[in-house]
Amino acid sequence: MMLLLAALGLNAGCEKMLEEEPKTVLSPGGVLANPDGYEAVAKGMYASFPMYVSFTHELIIDIYRAPDAGVEQALPIYNNNPTPSYYNARDAWNGPYGVIKNANFLLEYLPNAPLDETKRNQLTAEARMLRAYAYFDLVQLFGDVPMPTQVAPNYNELQLPRTPQNEVYDFIVEDLVFAESNLPDEAPQQGRVYKSVATALLARVYLTMAGNPLNLTAYYVQARDKALAVIGDGRFALRPDYADVFHHDAYTSESIWERQYIPGRGGNGLHNSMCTAEGYRPVLMPTNAFINSFPNGDRRRAWGIQQNYAAPAGALSLPFFHKFVDTDLIDRGVGPSQAMVSWSRPIIRLAEMYLIAAEAENEVNGPANAYAYINAIRERARVDKSNAMHVPDLAGLTQDEFREAVWDERNWELHAEGLGWQTMKRTNTFHKIQDIRGGSLNVPIGAYNQTWLIPIEEITTNNIPQNPLYQ
Repeated sequence: MMLLLAALGLNAGCEKMLEEEPKTVLSPGGVLANPDGYEAVAKGMYASFPMYVSFTHELIIDIYRAPDAGVEQALPIYNNNPTPSYYNARDAWNGPYGVIKNANFLLEYLPNAPLDETKRNQLTAEARMLRAYAYFDLVQLFGDVPMPTQVAPNYNELQLPRTPQNEVYDFIVEDLVFAESNLPDEAPQQGRVYKSVATALLARVYLTMAGNPLNLTAYYVQARDKALAVIGDGRFALRPDYADVFHHDAYTSESIWERQYIPGRGGNGLHNSMCTAEGYRPVLMPTNAFINSFPNGDRRRAWGIQQNYAAPAGALSLPFFHKFVDTDLIDRGVGPSQAMVSWSRPIIRLAEMYLIAAEAENEVNGPANAYAYINAIRERARVDKSNAMHVPDLAGLTQDEFREAVWDERNWELHAEGLGWQTMKRTNTFHKIQDIRGGSLNVPIGAYNQTWLIPIEEITTNNIPQNPLYQ
């Protein structure tokens, strides 16, 4: 129950990101007794990022086949029958509120911190940036949510009502605008946020606000402009080969913000969630329909989805997403209990900015000037760059056709990166799940799919109403 936890319960689990991680409940007089304490608290907040819970952020979209039946709670969720007692709902709620709690704590003490003005402004902007990201995750999944903006003065004031989501979005934008103006141009450490991260997240937030359920379409202009600001920044560039975006321990030219791991001390758990080798129990696996949906000559399929992969025990019968699976571990017969992959996980990368620019420009002015952005992504995806028939450029589409095309492109480009559920909500396309899974669903797709169920502990402890039940 993260709204009721003490000020600094920073628990990173098995995934460690930065060098310093507070691991116990600490008093302000202890952790903030010297300037280094403020830096330690800021670093500790990154332990929960990117808050990706495969069950909630990806499993309920139309590109995945049924998960391994041995994974607890996965199959009922896939069949659209979650309950508020499921641990994935708790994780999706508790992780963001842990960040918010610690950001509020840091912001409470920074005004009087023994730091110079430059450092104080940087840490203030960093805390507000991370708080905004956490609220953005919460409001997309749960809709109206409690919105603590400062440290509660006493226990009785820990309980808060649910704030209407439009107000939560306004608060997110306020924090991000401040962060964009006050974060440094360069990150103090790879994996931490800087000015361009705030700009890129604003592009994502504005695009979301323009879509369902707020439908504030005027924000398409801001989404496009922020995405173009990142594209035109000069520090980022698309990798020539899609495969070279992934399987790295450090940033590439396409990285805007990534979750970093320390080799040997923590790992990227998506390997275990996606590997279909013997002994693994994968949750996220591509459907045949999704595999067959890619354009001809698409590197995102040829490299990105491995089929009939040769393993020590024989060719794998189920295909897998390659971007987070270490095939060297498969080749060596390493099982899930020994697998540790230190590859970073993208939180925001440049390709998404191109797709945001394409979608938003199409909504504002139609497709004429939007082709350049989507075709840049498609050109990069070609197996043979000299063959124009490999992932051919788009042209001659209506506005509606282009809209559908860019949604498809998001799936081909960004699959399994934690954006799937939010994209279906924003585009109001959950009906595609019904079309694909049909009678296999325990509960048909309905209006309740617009939100996840709030953990039952939060409903009872904080006396707040539940979201519509799936029925």
